[in-house]
Amino acid sequence: MSPNWVLQELEKEQIITQPQAKIIRDAEAKKPFSVHWELRVVLYIGILLFTTGGGLLIYENLDRIGHNALLGVLTVVCIACFVYAFRFKKPYSPGQTGSSSAFGDYALLLSCLLFLTLEGYVQYQYNLFGTRYGLVTFLPAVLFLGLAYAFDHRGVLSLGLTALISWVGVTIRPLEFYFKGNLRDMTVLLSALLLALLLLGGAWYLNQKRIKTHFTNTTLTFAGNLMLVALLAGLFNFTEYHLLFAIGLAVACFGFDRFARQEHSFLFLLMSTLYGYIGVTYLIFHYLKPGNEAVYLYSIITGIGLIAYLLTYRKKI
Repeated sequence: MSPNWVLQELEKEQIITQPQAKIIRDAEAKKPFSVHWELRVVLYIGILLFTTGGGLLIYENLDRIGHNALLGVLTVVCIACFVYAFRFKKPYSPGQTGSSSAFGDYALLLSCLLFLTLEGYVQYQYNLFGTRYGLVTFLPAVLFLGLAYAFDHRGVLSLGLTALISWVGVTIRPLEFYFKGNLRDMTVLLSALLLALLLLGGAWYLNQKRIKTHFTNTTLTFAGNLMLVALLAGLFNFTEYHLLFAIGLAVACFGFDRFARQEHSFLFLLMSTLYGYIGVTYLIFHYLKPGNEAVYLYSIITGIGLIAYLLTYRKKI
């Protein structure tokens, strides 16, 4: 919630006077501006550019560099980054710890990205995993999730969750994953919903046990988007199960809306509102089949209402 909203509430309750609120607002407006997150973003972008540039360099100069030399360099740099991160790793704690070095977190992230590059290159060049495509994504998923909790790193946690979600799609239908939308397959869709429920349950359980509670929102964001996308995909692709997917989408959106209000989170409110709006709009157009004028009017009215609703709630956060 914003400082202005808090001050307004304090004024309404007559806990502070208007002059006192003005002094606090002036102090808030004149306090030093932190560039901590801006610098972190720049460093993360630098890591992504470095790994991308390294990949392009490998691709364009593969014949001149040589496979063994390339594998050796990638392995050495990956291990060096991991050793640096491990050297400055703090002892494990269920709470938030981080690294004792300013660059420890970035070294760990770089080592994970280099591991993906190394794994992809080995698979492409030597076909190490054969046709077991699921193993290609399952291995980094397990590794990254373990490292995320061991090193207390939300960036690596995001990589692990992304790999885990990819593993579900690749394992169930390897070829269809590449050649068409994998959520058109009911087996993959149900697997995605099951994984989303497991992630939601796991996040709730760890949060109740007070284990890395600052990871909860990250996991819920991934699981929530996966669940809502899968429910929408079921709504779009399986007309015979419209009622089930519509009920599931309504329950999921209602749950995330309640969670957003409880935690004062605009992100989860945005998720529940937009996914719900898309689902309702699809059902209206599918069954009522309105004309062009009705579609135009519906878009204007609901669009304005949607923006007004989100802006109204945004002011309270």
